[in-house]
Amino acid sequence: MIFQTLFECLDFTGWLLFSFAVLLLTDVVRNWRPANFPHGPWAAPFLGNVFTGGDFKSLEKLADDYGPVFSLRRGSERSVFISGYKMVKEALVNQMDSFIDRPVIPLFHVVFKGLGVSLSNGNTWKKHRKFIISHMRYFGEGHKSLEKYIQVESSILCQVFKDEQGKPFDPKFIMTNAVGNIIASVVFGRRFEYSDQSFREVLKLDNEAIFLVGNARVELYNTLPGLMRYLPGPHQTVFNNYKKIMAFLEGEVQKHQETRNPDDPRDYIDVYLAEMEKNKEDPQSTFSFESLLVSMLDLIEAATESPTATLYWGFVFMLHHPEIQEKAQAEIDRVIGPFRQPSLSDRPNLPYVDAMIHEMQRMGNIFPLGFPKMASKDTTLGGFFIPKGTTINAMLASVLFDKNEWEMPHVFNPQHFLDSEGQFRKRNAFLPFSAGKRACIGENLTRMELFLFFTSILQRFTLSPAPGEMPSLEGRLGFSYTPQQFRIYGNGVRQPAQKLETDDASHPCQFLTPLLCFTMWLCDLFLWFDLKGFLLLFLSILLVVYLLNKKDPANFPPGPPGLPLLGNVFSIEAKQPHIYLTKLADVYGNVFCICLGRHKTVFVSGWKMVKEALVTQADTFVDRPYSPMVTRIYSGNSAGLFFSNGHVWKRQRRFAMAMLRTFGLAKSSMEQSICEESHYLQEAMEKEKGEPFDPVPLLNDAVANIICQIVFGRRFDYSDHIFQSMLRSLTELAYLEGSIWAFLYDAFPALMRLLPGPHNAIFSNSKCLEMSIRGEIERHKLDLDPGNPRDYIDSFLIEERHNKNTQLGFDDGNLALCCLDLFLAGSETTSKTLQWGLIYLIKDPRIQDKIHAEIDRVIGQTRQPTMADRTNLPYTDAVIHEIQRMGNVVPLNGLRMTAKDTTLNGYFIPKGTSVMPNLTSVLFDKNEWETPYVFNPEHFLDSEGRFMRREAFLPFSAGKRACLGEGLARMELFLFFVTLLQKFYFSTLDGVELRTEGITGATRTPYPFKVYAKAR
Repeated sequence: MIFQTLFECLDFTGWLLFSFAVLLLTDVVRNWRPANFPHGPWAAPFLGNVFTGGDFKSLEKLADDYGPVFSLRRGSERSVFISGYKMVKEALVNQMDSFIDRPVIPLFHVVFKGLGVSLSNGNTWKKHRKFIISHMRYFGEGHKSLEKYIQVESSILCQVFKDEQGKPFDPKFIMTNAVGNIIASVVFGRRFEYSDQSFREVLKLDNEAIFLVGNARVELYNTLPGLMRYLPGPHQTVFNNYKKIMAFLEGEVQKHQETRNPDDPRDYIDVYLAEMEKNKEDPQSTFSFESLLVSMLDLIEAATESPTATLYWGFVFMLHHPEIQEKAQAEIDRVIGPFRQPSLSDRPNLPYVDAMIHEMQRMGNIFPLGFPKMASKDTTLGGFFIPKGTTINAMLASVLFDKNEWEMPHVFNPQHFLDSEGQFRKRNAFLPFSAGKRACIGENLTRMELFLFFTSILQRFTLSPAPGEMPSLEGRLGFSYTPQQFRIYGNGVRQPAQKLETDDASHPCQFLTPLLCFTMWLCDLFLWFDLKGFLLLFLSILLVVYLLNKKDPANFPPGPPGLPLLGNVFSIEAKQPHIYLTKLADVYGNVFCICLGRHKTVFVSGWKMVKEALVTQADTFVDRPYSPMVTRIYSGNSAGLFFSNGHVWKRQRRFAMAMLRTFGLAKSSMEQSICEESHYLQEAMEKEKGEPFDPVPLLNDAVANIICQIVFGRRFDYSDHIFQSMLRSLTELAYLEGSIWAFLYDAFPALMRLLPGPHNAIFSNSKCLEMSIRGEIERHKLDLDPGNPRDYIDSFLIEERHNKNTQLGFDDGNLALCCLDLFLAGSETTSKTLQWGLIYLIKDPRIQDKIHAEIDRVIGQTRQPTMADRTNLPYTDAVIHEIQRMGNVVPLNGLRMTAKDTTLNGYFIPKGTSVMPNLTSVLFDKNEWETPYVFNPEHFLDSEGRFMRREAFLPFSAGKRACLGEGLARMELFLFFVTLLQKFYFSTLDGVELRTEGITGATRTPYPFKVYAKAR
């Protein structure tokens, strides 16, 4: 009745005024400030302080007006801001348990949903933080391999800088890729090429989202989420970006689910999946698929944004303070020198560099407002009452620029972190990573990255701005504070400026007149033609030049016609090039030629012709040709064992063969080492308990450990992270070196260097392997005993001392490359042969049964097989040889080059011509093998069942370039093979037909398969 009477007394305007008064009263009552609550600026009804600047500079002014503890209201939510070192320390350290929770922020809650570690609370946060810290130590900060990953990534980054060739460029996304690859190695177990579009897109989307989160229109979402979710705006871009990122992460997790080995976790995803499996019966478990995705996102954002932005700011400060850059470089030159890779052990000896990096973090001020926290109980701070549930913002910028803590707070000054004697000193008010229990979990990782990346860059380059483009010291504020876009020059530090000769004989002015005349003539010609005519003229000239260069000598081998400039590059079948080339021999004969770009390569097929080239004319076909790909991998060094020529090759091959005899074939303990490794392999297979498994990783581990004992003097545990990383790089490198991408790179190196593609992984993988090997070399130097060499590396280092300046390849650079060659040759071929062996025996169980019977009869099932047993196992020996023939692990061998003019099969081959022996055509030569395309051990047995050698059996090539580890490989194949078949019967999944086509690279690999290993 009262409301009805009131309604009748008021007109429409009066009713609106009354309604507004009621709403206003309700807002005042609802948002009434508690007693002794921190003060703040006047808040507008309903909206609060929405229009008060939320950037750190505006908030610092409010701190000057209202004190170090003040409040703002956004809508109906009150937030308390804490300023200055003493008050921030009081909140985050002294009262850490009172301010440990996170508030629910509507914008973030849409994406993170209170999961993961950054925005979760209670048991979820505790469990995940403990889990992440534990496994960050294992895969990251506490694991020596991560330092090596950063060093390798630093080398790749410096090479990318160098590839800019002194041109101005924006380093931001290059740096983001490099830094992102470090956390990627922890989370995904691998790095991504800078040309990888999917990973670059993820980093770009994340970078954009982090910036937009600090946008005022996006923050409005947190004030009015119910309304803003239906409106367009940058907040929708944030959600869409995170949706795409989550899709990428989900794809990576699915790949891990398909390939993971529970007994051999590779990375964070694997251990998290194991934890999910472990807790699947616990209804209270916080480990779920969705939590995994969110925690991965947490790690990627935490470990990418902060280091990248700090490095980016570091470039800005170096451009503005070249004198500081010079001083840091002088210290680096004095302590490390221009060539050795910086390591974390150098940090105590580089106090000025360390101080400079800390000052970069302080002045960079990446997260000026930190991340919001929430009072978990009623408390007091600075004399003010803070009720439970209040959002707290610790203003880290006010700490990093606190005039009571820093001598020159707004000046870039490394002296802030140096004592009176020039030694590094820590500062209490240095809190770029926040403090307390919610401090950044990746703090140690970030410190490692900043030191190694920045020191490596300053060691190699002097940074200078692009002309007229000095970057601003005012950054752009999103969720983080980052520099505005700019470009730099990366000029080589140790390349002295070239002086121009000014004497009359070489002065450039004397060439000016004819140069100008020629230029004018070209201009007249260009004006006379229209664009179409000029292009036709240009193409005609190119075609004439090509045809003149293409003209073959008289009686040169024939071959298929090729496209101008491209040759036969696109005619070669990418998946099975050896089969395509073998078929060409049926058309053009056993000696024919194809063009790869501008370069002609002669292919030699069939046993008789390959023997003629490699054995009869061994001295003529002993060299290796120039290869742009090999030259880039070996970086101008002596080209290791495989790709060197002349005296260097002869001396290095002789030395390597002597070491293989000393530490391998002629050393009785090597047979015992293979037997012991066979036992480890057997135990690993027994752990599968009769379930289907992928045998490839185990075979790779076992075989690689043999060459590791010769080269490195030790074996690796199958779970060793560095060892597994080396094997993954090795497998990918072996495939890509023989792929169409390698052919394309050698045909068009100038173009391919600029293009993204799998060929770039050739160089990154070889660099990773080289860096790992260099680590082994450095360890050997620490305890080298010249009187008692333990392995190949020791012997090489001793020989290096006796052969200084002899130009025979005895130097540290070539040692790393020789080790890489031995590691590749001693691992890939033998492992692949064993893999093919399992496939062929599973496909024909009768042959497997026959081997079992022979082994049982000669050795039994308990005695360890020895090399002395081989003569008494003729059928087993014949099967192993047939596996090598049919497996055809190295289908095309390595390129050779004619050392002089010669003839082959009646054709003239000029000096310097590239020649490729086709080993496939020998192993399947129908004139040499009774049933060349059938797996038939009878090929190696005489009429009485005794083993017989076949001349056309060339899996290790022939002549002076034949595989130098052939004897070791034969020993490994026999002992591994017999030991496995002595203990197991191998089969595969019901209804699965194992494929024999193979994946062809430099080696020929079986398609993925699984086996049962049933104990006999």
